[in-house]
This record gives sequence, structure tokens and C-alpha cells, in this order.
Amino acid sequence: MNQDLSYKNKRIWELDFLRGFCILLMIIDHTFYDLAFIFQGEWFGSLEGEGFLYLLTDFSKSVFFPSLGRKIIRPVAVFCFIFISGISCSFSHSNFKRGLRLAAVALVLTVATYGLDFLMQQENQLIIRFGILHLLAVSILIYCLLRRFGKIAMALIGILAIILGTYYLYNPLETNISYMAILVKSTTNFYSADYFPILPFIGYFLIGAALGPLLYKHRTSLFPIDNLNRIRPVLFFGRNALIVYLIHQPVIYAILYLIGWIFLTNAR
Repeated sequence: MNQDLSYKNKRIWELDFLRGFCILLMIIDHTFYDLAFIFQGEWFGSLEGEGFLYLLTDFSKSVFFPSLGRKIIRPVAVFCFIFISGISCSFSHSNFKRGLRLAAVALVLTVATYGLDFLMQQENQLIIRFGILHLLAVSILIYCLLRRFGKIAMALIGILAIILGTYYLYNPLETNISYMAILVKSTTNFYSADYFPILPFIGYFLIGAALGPLLYKHRTSLFPIDNLNRIRPVLFFGRNALIVYLIHQPVIYAILYLIGWIFLTNAR
């Protein structure tokens, strides 16, 4: 079997593929968000617009976001991404360092997004107080504490976290403690542009971490294939998920700003 050398005995391609596919779905979702809730106002103000770009922003706001497809696909993609992160965590021997590094990156992201809000003289628009990176950093560090109790205990704790957290997603905890929202969705005044409370989402991570050694006992692909060339772009996003996450919004914003400048500036 002539399997790609970069994956032979090193990486599990299906995990990278699924992670990369989730990242691509995230990029699409955030692009439509920017079109609907940022650039429709930037490009057309409060006036009715016309042309392809207005139709695109209107489609994003009135069709894409309320659609049943998004309501189904988004939580499935979130589950897959966090679950795969848990599986991958079970392969590493340096999770404590990885968790601390990711926590540092998450903190820098919080400071940077707060700074952007401050410079733009706005409040609670861009700041990420507890997003996916914060969640994964906490999940990795908690995994380091729980792994000594064994896979079954970890899976049971994960299931309990999902049950409890899912309840509060639909029935937010009534509290005035602002940062309680980090633990569980609550009624407190807490804003985060990217928001993933520890409960229930750490549960998906812990179940993935518990199942990882069972699914990949020999740390090799369950679906070996001869040629990875057709899916190489998706694998790239999967291998570089952190970098892509950090830069994708500025890149999307810059591209959309440039499109508006080229096609709309001269039309006004």
C-alpha cells in the first residue's frame, strides 16, 4: 500500500480530515455571519440595497442563519471537533504543557479582542472571554487530573457533564455571578463573541479522550487509503487548526472589506 509518507506511522488521516472539515464549516459560518451582521450595515447602512452583494448579505441574514440546516450542522460540527480533540489528546505525552500553552494563547486572544473593542470605541462586540480555545485549554488540563482514574470514570464524568450542561443550555442558571457563565450557561451579564461554557462541552472532550485509546489502540488509521491527494487541502486545515482559527476572521474581514471597496466605492 502506497500511503502518503507524511501520514504513515505518524498521523491518523481521518482525524485530520474531520477536524479540517469542521474548520472549513466554521469558516463558512463566520463568513456568512460577517456578511449578515457586519458588512450589510457597513456596505448599505440602513438603506435598502441592490445588486449581488446586497442579495448575498440579505441571504446570509434571512435565509442562512435561521435555516434548519445550520441549526443541525453547527452543533454536530462542534461535537465532532471537540470529540476529535479529546481523541488526539489521549495520544499525547505532554498534555500539561500543551494545556498551558493553549491557555496562554487563549489569554492573548482575550486581550487582543478586548483591545480591538477599545480601539473601535465599542463594548462587547469582538471580545472573546471564553471561547473554544479557552474550553480546550481547560479540558486538556482537567484531563491531566482525571486520567489517573481510568477511562470508565472519565467517560462517566463526561456523560454527566453533557447531561448537566445541556439542561442549562436550555434553562440558564439563575445567578448574578458574572463569570459563572464560564462554567455553565447562566442569566448573568456575560458576553463572549465566541462562547463555549465548560459544561456541557468538556463532556464531549472527555468521552473522546476515554475512547481514543480503545478506537486507536495501535495509533494507526482505521481507514487506510492509497492516495490522499484529493483531500490534501482539508488535511492541511486539520493539521493547522489553531493557526487557521486565529487568523481566519481577520482574513475574512480583510477580503470582504476589499470586495466592498472595489465594487461599491465607485458605485456610490
